[in-house]
Amino acid sequence: MRSSLVSSLFIFVSSVVAWGDVGHRTVGYLAEKYFSDEGKEFVHSLLANENDWDISDAATWADVIKYHRPYSREWHYIDAKDDPPHHCDLQLLRDCPQDGCIISQIVNQTNLVLDTSNSHTTRREALMYIIHFIGDLHQPLHTERMARGGNGIHTCFDHRCSRENLHGIWDTDIVHKLNGLRHSEKHDTLKDAAAKWGRVLFDQAQGQSAQAEECNDVKEPEHCALAWGQEANGLVCSYVMKPGVEWLEKNDLGGEYFEGAAPIVAAQISRAGTRLGAYVNALAAEIAKGTPAIPVAGKRFDL
Repeated sequence: MRSSLVSSLFIFVSSVVAWGDVGHRTVGYLAEKYFSDEGKEFVHSLLANENDWDISDAATWADVIKYHRPYSREWHYIDAKDDPPHHCDLQLLRDCPQDGCIISQIVNQTNLVLDTSNSHTTRREALMYIIHFIGDLHQPLHTERMARGGNGIHTCFDHRCSRENLHGIWDTDIVHKLNGLRHSEKHDTLKDAAAKWGRVLFDQAQGQSAQAEECNDVKEPEHCALAWGQEANGLVCSYVMKPGVEWLEKNDLGGEYFEGAAPIVAAQISRAGTRLGAYVNALAAEIAKGTPAIPVAGKRFDL
């Protein structure tokens, strides 16, 4: 039996531009292009909905539900206790709190999906969390503690200064400019732009061959998630915060900074979509083998 809350949120998400709406939708659309037949059937069996639904709605769902479930807000990131731009370093035991973080939740939600004794709603929501969190983990500032992941670094982008911060610029502004979108674009345009960008990134990656070396260990998912998080965290030092906080706050980031950031953003979105596709296929294959139920250790898996 479908959850009425989940169904209503699929309608609500259509009117909400959550953080990185285009980015998350693109990750979903791109991943879909990599799904095996088994993967497609698995996703359809859990996410088919009577509303006008597609994979990109599942990709944005977690950003809507967090307003109804405040406890889940901390699941979207991990705060590396490092010192950018001098030193970047993500450590799971040190940086993931007892209440959970994005890496522990990728583990927990993976286990919930694999446990076929769970309800349809539980497994459905777990898959939507996975789709979203794999996207989040590839945004470098979702792996960084300094200035609340860049939210406390106030700056300008294309002469907009009043409400801009570094985190939001990486979430949305760079993505919008890269895709020729205005800052105030609404839902339908964003969805179309995401679908187009997904096709472009798929073609640039030469299709299925891009998946060959991707991590897809769904039995020990912390390995994949930690590797992806460490890769994203490294970008905080190598580019995102490399100029230093003072420079970032004094300069408009819509010019030369954007030119360097744009290919990084495109590469991270492409990696997230490719990896999500491989991960979903691995989930489907594991379930098809009749994987036994896996217990979930509360809000934080056993580190």
